[in-house]
Amino acid sequence: MICLLTLYAFLYFDWGGTLLQFATFNTASSHAHYYQESGVRKFSAVARIGSDQNASLGVQQEGESKETDLPPRPRSEVKRKRKRPTYTTKRDVVYRKTDEFELKCDVYIPAGDGPFPAILAVHGGAWRSGTKFMMLRHAWRLVSAGYVVVAIDYRHAPKYKFPAQIHDCKHAVRWMRANADSYNIDVERLGAFGYSAGGHLVALLGTTNPQDGLEGDIDASLLGFSSQIQCVAAGGAPCEFSWVAPNSSALVYWLGKSQAESPESYQRASPTSYITPDDPPFFLFHGDSDWIVPGESSLMMHRKLLDANLKSQYEIARGNGHLGTFTDITWIHRSIIFFDNHLKETPPPIRDGLGQ
Repeated sequence: MICLLTLYAFLYFDWGGTLLQFATFNTASSHAHYYQESGVRKFSAVARIGSDQNASLGVQQEGESKETDLPPRPRSEVKRKRKRPTYTTKRDVVYRKTDEFELKCDVYIPAGDGPFPAILAVHGGAWRSGTKFMMLRHAWRLVSAGYVVVAIDYRHAPKYKFPAQIHDCKHAVRWMRANADSYNIDVERLGAFGYSAGGHLVALLGTTNPQDGLEGDIDASLLGFSSQIQCVAAGGAPCEFSWVAPNSSALVYWLGKSQAESPESYQRASPTSYITPDDPPFFLFHGDSDWIVPGESSLMMHRKLLDANLKSQYEIARGNGHLGTFTDITWIHRSIIFFDNHLKETPPPIRDGLGQ
């Protein structure tokens, strides 16, 4: 319900004549596919959830011998439930504070010695709504897979227009490195996960450098700490804005003007504008029934990354719309596989039961 309420604004925009066009894909398999450097390969990680069969219990009927009259019979061993991973949660930690505003995050820390690779989790909500709580289910999966997770709040439009949101995300990455000892973070292994507007922001994190002018004001306490990340997983992300009609007012609350009035503002907000050969690996996924953000937007990002000889993986969430892809926990499982491959020294094998 939280997700439905916080994404409400995004789901009911008047797009002002925006034409949403989708790329179509043909496949002979019902499984998800991805597009990588050398064409199309089948994704082999299909989570299967097994269940234990309970031993049937005999019911004594009238006239039968009582249990104490019978010789002892062997008992079936009852399997114990799988022990769940343990972790610590630090809630409402202030990661940025000025005279004007205060921003908080929730930090999820795996049990153990560490340090652990870490993921910045960025919520959606059309840059105007939503909270870090929206990432709770995703954070549980990530921390259980051995990642420190920092789920953040950030400033919302229309009070704070772009680029305030990416400034907050970059500040959060620096904060994670500056406070690595307190939260058991490996500063050399940082990734980012986001969906919808959050996917856009983590895509910007992955493509922008300090010279691009989107760092924002850097606190003196964070000088010398990098805002760069090592890999990005983004779902349902608007990665460029060619699909927004030139005279549409749909994003004026966030970018200030229509695209016809200020094309440079839309270009500046597009992650595709900043792709360079030193960008990190990307995992992009998108619902093929998404009528809010067209799949062509993230597919274009994927193609431009490949054109720059970068590592990029693109997957289609078949039968899913915008909200459905976010709530389908399959996609955080696939993101974990991607993060494992790029943030852990020895990538673990693909396992069954990732959702248990």
